This record gives sequence, structure tokens and C-alpha cells, in this order.
Amino acid sequence: MIPQHGIPIAQGAEMRDRTLSKTSATTGHLEDQSLDLDARTMAILGKKQRLNRNFGFVSLVAFSTTLLVSWEAIAATFQSGLVSGGPSVLLYGLFLSWLGAFATAASLAELSSMSPTAGGQYHWVAELAPMRFATTFSWAAGWVTSFARISDMASTAYVAGTMVQSLLIFNRESYTPKNWHGTLLYWAVLLIACSVNILGVRYFPHVETVAFIIHITFFFVFLIPLVYLSPQSTSKFVFTDFENSSGWSSNGISWIIGIMPSAWSFVGIDGTTHMSMLSPFSQGFVSVALTRTDIGEEVKNAAVAVPRSMIIAHLISGVFAIALSIALLFSVGDILSVLQSPTQYPIIQVIYVATGSKPATTALIAALASTLLFSTFGLLASASRLTWAFARDKGFPFPDFFAHVSKAYMIPVRAILLILAIGLVLGLINIGSSTAFNAMASLALVGHYASYLLPITLLVLRRFGKKHIPWGPFTLGRWGLPINLFAMIYSTILMVFMVFPPYQPVTAENMNYSSLVFGGVLIFGTVVWLAYGRKVYMGPVKEVIDAMHLKRDTDKDGRIRLFD
Repeated sequence: MIPQHGIPIAQGAEMRDRTLSKTSATTGHLEDQSLDLDARTMAILGKKQRLNRNFGFVSLVAFSTTLLVSWEAIAATFQSGLVSGGPSVLLYGLFLSWLGAFATAASLAELSSMSPTAGGQYHWVAELAPMRFATTFSWAAGWVTSFARISDMASTAYVAGTMVQSLLIFNRESYTPKNWHGTLLYWAVLLIACSVNILGVRYFPHVETVAFIIHITFFFVFLIPLVYLSPQSTSKFVFTDFENSSGWSSNGISWIIGIMPSAWSFVGIDGTTHMSMLSPFSQGFVSVALTRTDIGEEVKNAAVAVPRSMIIAHLISGVFAIALSIALLFSVGDILSVLQSPTQYPIIQVIYVATGSKPATTALIAALASTLLFSTFGLLASASRLTWAFARDKGFPFPDFFAHVSKAYMIPVRAILLILAIGLVLGLINIGSSTAFNAMASLALVGHYASYLLPITLLVLRRFGKKHIPWGPFTLGRWGLPINLFAMIYSTILMVFMVFPPYQPVTAENMNYSSLVFGGVLIFGTVVWLAYGRKVYMGPVKEVIDAMHLKRDTDKDGRIRLFD
């Protein structure tokens, strides 16, 4: 077998046996001081030996598509667009978001082809940044990416939980909703996701297969009442109407803020990269960080399959989201009456008008909530595996504790519980804010696009500087630079405007607290870096060096130096 770089390596089965015989059952590190020349060669290339490539391209596309839950996101959150921009933002803003996210996904695809690793952004930053900034920038990317994935999980779980509360409002007139009720339901979703991730890890492939079937099937089930049963709006309303009920005096600012549900429906495409790197655990090679599942299998030809699956999954998700948005706009009816629905989720009112049946409406909305619940399972798995990988690189305090792998379940249980705990704390936002979802979704958007912006910017600087770029088999060719630049512009716009409060005048209740929380994360990360990280963190190369027992250089203060 000859790898891409033309260096002969041992056959997979033989390498597997040799590696497992030297592998610690607790840490996954190789314990023998001598190491195969093949593995050393892979270390020089900046990659760890991959074995048992059983996860195919088609299944990877399926899991990536399910991760985004694009049409479900539009159905559940389109009310924000109705308030700020109306049909124009839910159509043209959605298309713009699709293009911006596509440029971002294409840029990330190039990066993932260079290094298809679990670290994703913080690994790419370490490779592309100037040597003197590599560890600092990589640390920042790791912290931001980890928190972004936690926020993505939290926002999805929040919608799933509060949608159940909305069904209670819809079916029981005597029920008086309280914000803390929604928080409890949100916590319940997270606890279910945690239980499935730990206790049901062996059944994850089956759960994810069901999730993908539901994702596709329910899309068409939703279209039927919207297209055939709902009273239809005019084409002029769908394609030309503009609304601004947000209180913002500037229609432009209101319109950009209204992009939030559209942008949120495509956030997290980087999750695909986190299933491409594997690490030896006690009984075999299982995934470090998966997008949708912890199935214990590798990606076949990850440097090609991962970037292509990102592109195709994004295209499929865009078609689904735009199709559902158009169907919703034709069937939404009177905007004011829909927005005044006591359920807080206008999709319930739209479906009820179409079906005229509370049981049918309840069944359809419960199906929508179930797809979001399934998505939370994978988002928690993805966030915990990324956290585990970052902890192994000493990116978090108490790295040995959080990088621990459970012998009973052969997964990083402590990392899962850490993500659960942070998610539970984020749920407190809902108790004091009427716009909790905006805050959580904004955190996911700002965090993700900040983590995208840094490696893409470094890639663009290398393009302009005509410096060496270790291209993988997937590249954008001559279109790379303009696509990268468009991704940077789109990412910057989202990072600026997604922290704006959704309504004017601003009160303590409707304030967008994402800027406060995200700023707190950055400040805390800076403090931890100064007190701890700069002394021990050397970037994602630690995983290779520790496993391979290669020599490392240190500076005069004893700090580890990252080689270029």
C-alpha cells in the first residue's frame, strides 16, 4: 500500500497488531520506546497512522446532512426572520446565507484535505500560523471551537425542549408557561442525550441511521400540509414583501439581524472534519471526534471523502432549507396573527391552520422536535470528542482528568459530563431572558465563524505571500482565493451583527447576552493561557509526539517549542 506522499507503509492489519501491542489501555499512547519507522514517517508528515478504514463516503454524507438539520432549523425559528425582514430575509437572506456558508464549507474542505484530523480548526491554525504565533493562535482556536460546538448543542437542545413546552401551551389552555419550565425541559433533553451517549454508545450507529431516515422522511411529510392544505399567499408577498417589526430604525440592520435563523440552519459544517482522525483506545481504534456518531469506524480515504462530503451535505441541506422556506412563506398567511400565537413557535399555528386538527398538528410538531433531539445526541458526541482531543493536547486545565477514557465504555465519559455541565449552565439564560434562543444561536454562530475565520485568514495570507501550502488532494484551484475572501467577509459580518440585540428598545429581558458570555469565555481563556497554557501547550502535534515518543525542543524557560 502506497500513501499519497509516495512513502511505503506497513499493511493495515500488521500495523494494527504492532500498534495495539504497545498501546496503553488508559491513555491510548504508545508505551514502547522504540517505534516503527512507518509511524515515525507519518509523524513527520504531521499525521497519525490510520487503520481500518470502514466508514464510507455515502454514510459520511448522510451523517453530515443529518448533523445540520437545516430544514428543521428553518421550520422552528423562522419567526425571527418574519420580525426582522419578513419574507425577503427568509428567501433572499437564506440564499445569501447558503452561499456564505458554502464558501466557508469549501474553504474548510481545502483545510480538512490538508489535515483530516479531530482537532480541526486548532490543528489547521497550528500548521498555517507563523511559528512564533502557532501555539497561541492554536490555543485560541481550540477554546473558541470547543465553546462553539457546545453552544450549537445547547441551542438545538433548547429548541427541542421548549418546543415540547409549546405543545403543552397548544393543547392545554389551563397551562401557564414559565421560563423555568422551558429550562427544565431543555435540561431533560441534555440528560437524555448524555444517557444515550454513554449508556447507549453501542447502539449509536442504529440511532443515527434512524435519525437520517427521519430527517429525510419528515421533510416530505411537512411539505404535504404546507403545499396542499394551507391557504396560499401571493407570489408578490413571498418574493417582494419586507417587514420590520423589530423596533430598529434602520431597515438594513434589521434585515441583517433577521438572517440569524438562516445562518443558524447551516452552522456546524466543520463537524464532519472531527470524524476523520482516530486514536487507539483499549480494545481497538475508535473515533476521537465524530460529527454524528461514535461508531468505532474510520473514514475511507479521509483526505478526499471528508471535504467532498462537506460540500455535498451542504448542497443537500441548502436545497431542503430553501424548499421548506418557500413552502412556509406561501402558507404562512397573516404574519401578525402567526407571530401573536401563544405557543411561541409560529410553525405550530401554521400547521394547525393547514390541518385543522390538534392531534395532527401535535404529531407533526412532535416529529420536528424528535429530529432536533436526535441531532442533540450527535452534537454532544462531537463536542465531547473535540474537548477530549483538546484536553489530550493539554488545552484544558486538568488534562489528565478530562482526557481519561472509560475502561467500561471505551469513550471519554468525563469529557461528555463536562460538556453536559456547561450546557446545563447555559440553560440559565432562559430563566432571565425572553430571547434566550437568540443568545444561544448567536453564541453558536459567533463561536463557529470566529473559529472558521482564523484558519481561513491564515490560508489567505499564505496565498498572498506565496508561501508553501501543504495541499491535500482536494483543492479549489484558481477559485480558492476569491472563495476564501468571500468566506472571510461573510464570517466577519455574522460575527459583528449576530451579537446585536434582536429588538429595540433594549431591556434586560430582551438583551442578546451572547456578547457577554462569549467575551467571558475569551477572558477566561486568556487567563488560563497566561497562567497555564503557555507553559504546557504545544499544539496538536502533542498527540503525535506523545504517541511516538519523538524528541521535543524547549526554550530557555523550559517551554515546549512548536516546530514549523
